[in-house]
Amino acid sequence: MDDYPGLGLYVLVGAAGGLIGAKLRVPGGTLVGAMLSVIICKLFTQSVWVMPEGVSFIAQVLIGVMVASTFHPAMLKTFRLVALPVVLSSLMLILTGGLVAVLIARLNLLDSATAYIATSPGAMTALVPLSMESNGDPLIVTCFHFFRLLFILLTAPWVLKALSSVAH
Repeated sequence: MDDYPGLGLYVLVGAAGGLIGAKLRVPGGTLVGAMLSVIICKLFTQSVWVMPEGVSFIAQVLIGVMVASTFHPAMLKTFRLVALPVVLSSLMLILTGGLVAVLIARLNLLDSATAYIATSPGAMTALVPLSMESNGDPLIVTCFHFFRLLFILLTAPWVLKALSSVAH
C-alpha cells in the first residue's frame, strides 16, 4: 500500500474506531479504538504499510500541544502545596517501574526500551510516541498501559473504600 493513500485510509479507519471507543466509554477509548480498528484493518488487508516519514513528528507535536494546553498558572500554586508527595510518589513509581523493567529485560521477555517505557508511569499518549522514538514496541507499550488503566479502573472502588476506612 502506498504511504500517503494508506495514511488516508488508516486515518479514516482510525477515526471511526476512535469514535466507537469513545462512545462505548472504553478507558482510553479514542486512542485504543483507533489502534484496534487500524490493526483489524491491517489484519484483513494483510497490509505491511508503515507511517510516512514526518507524520510521526506532526502527531507528537499535536500531542505535546494537547498535553500543554491542560496547563494553567494556578497549577504552580497547587504544586507548591503537594510538591513533596508528588516528587516522592513519582520517584517511587519510576524506581519500581525501572526495577520491573530490568527484570523483564533480564528474563528476555522484552527489550529494555520497551520494558522501561511499558512499566513507566504516565499517559499512553506520551509514552507510545516515546516508545517509537526509542526503538521500543509501541503495541506492547500500549497493551501494558491499557491493561494497567483497566485494572486501576476495575479495582478503584474497592481500593478507595479500603483507604477511606483506614484513613478515618
